[in-house]
Amino acid sequence: MATWPTTLPRPLVAGYAIAPVDATVRTDMEAGAPRVRRRSAARNDQVSASWRFSDAQMAAFRAWFDGDCANGASWFAMDLNTGDAGLRSVQARFVGPWQSEMQPGPRWQVSAKLEVR
Repeated sequence: MATWPTTLPRPLVAGYAIAPVDATVRTDMEAGAPRVRRRSAARNDQVSASWRFSDAQMAAFRAWFDGDCANGASWFAMDLNTGDAGLRSVQARFVGPWQSEMQPGPRWQVSAKLEVR
């Protein structure tokens, strides 16, 4: 499994958010309340994160994302705060493509959604 490069910073606090993935399935019935059942006992969260990279860090991130991370398809180990044990190593992968915006400096503001297990 790939790991988050040590040369890249941790996510910024601003905009960092965690949302649990719905682990239930709802079935509407012809009459009465919908039937709700558990799909999985595993806890998965979706994390919205952003980073601020220099040009060199942006190049390293792109190379890592394209190679080790298989364009976001592979799981990787990363230190994140998931709200239950402080900063700890978790398994994550990208949910769709990342986005970036150039900032003065030159700096890059990169944001993405991650699924964490």
